[in-house]
Amino acid sequence: MAEMYEHKEPDDSEEETFGGQRLAERRPRLLHSLRSLPECLTWAPLLLLLLLFVSLGFFTLQLTTLVQVSRIRCLQRDSGDHENNSLDKWLDTRFRSLTEVAQKQMQSNLEEILQRLTRMNATLAGLCHPCPQNWEFFSGSCYFFSWTQSDWRSAFSACLLTGAHLVIINSTEEEKFLNFWYARNNKPTWIGLSDHHSEGSWRWVDDSPVQLSFWKKGEPNNHGDEDCVELHNDGWNDGRCVTENPWICEKPSAPCPDL
Repeated sequence: MAEMYEHKEPDDSEEETFGGQRLAERRPRLLHSLRSLPECLTWAPLLLLLLLFVSLGFFTLQLTTLVQVSRIRCLQRDSGDHENNSLDKWLDTRFRSLTEVAQKQMQSNLEEILQRLTRMNATLAGLCHPCPQNWEFFSGSCYFFSWTQSDWRSAFSACLLTGAHLVIINSTEEEKFLNFWYARNNKPTWIGLSDHHSEGSWRWVDDSPVQLSFWKKGEPNNHGDEDCVELHNDGWNDGRCVTENPWICEKPSAPCPDL
């Protein structure tokens, strides 16, 4: 079986055919996603940084003015010159006015930056596709449910050619998700579990042992050299590996680009 794990990655636009079924493999990788972004999105972070620096510069200028005004007021009070009360009042009013202007300007700039970032994130989310076409997303993984049928070993190879593997079930939630899609064709479906390496020792295609099982009542029974596992709506069944069934492939979903 070791040689069955060797595979060649198809090009992004290449179409594969497995058991008479055509699969359009379009892996949405991070680099590809970034290349597909409009030019305005690639420059947008720099423009936002420039706007932020301008806002900070304006705030620094206002702060410097406020400090100078404060020093003048202190000098006036220390000199005891009561004849400049009108100037003191004017400076006090001016001080409060500049403070309010600086606060409002900073708040306005920050709100504008937040709005632009929100719009950019929404745009990027629309461009991101975590799974290839005709695959289903669930809990960080992508799943392909075949419409055609094949024996277990051919299904195993078909998944490898898409950069995936026959599905490995690790939770009750995942089993329920697969059962929901199983109801679509209501046929026994191959999963990535077998004991063809060692009779009675059930292992997944990544060579990990079974931690959580959903066997049907009375299974596995190894009746008639049954070494590969089928998914049914009421649990798992060990079947003959040469039987032709639909299959389910699984692979990690692609990350979406971040700002």
